[in-house]
Amino acid sequence: MIEWDEKYSVGLSTIDEEHKKFIAIINKAIVTKEHNDKPEEIREILYEMIKYALNHFATEEANMIKFNFPDYQSHRNEHLDFTDKTVSMINKVIKGDYNVANQILGYLKQWLVNHIQGTDRKYVDCFIKNGFK
Repeated sequence: MIEWDEKYSVGLSTIDEEHKKFIAIINKAIVTKEHNDKPEEIREILYEMIKYALNHFATEEANMIKFNFPDYQSHRNEHLDFTDKTVSMINKVIKGDYNVANQILGYLKQWLVNHIQGTDRKYVDCFIKNGFK
């Protein structure tokens, strides 16, 4: 299981709270692997990934636009890629392929490291400068 740690923090409480929800999704994926990839648990994780993406990405992107963040389009493209990959996994499940739990877990862990600990840090100064907390 992954515990929240300050190394995941971007220093913006609103964003950090949303990132904590993402870590909860990763932990559910870990439990699903332990439960031998139960179909209902896989569907629930994918649903939560989409729900997370819709809410969290909207928060980030709206503020990037509002604050004229220069790397907005590149960041948004990463969000679109996350959504596309999640939809692709959903389509596999719809077709009866429930052997995607490893793929889900690997992708979520990769996203935590590359996007949350990497890409998201790029907008922090811009957000703080514009009064976002």
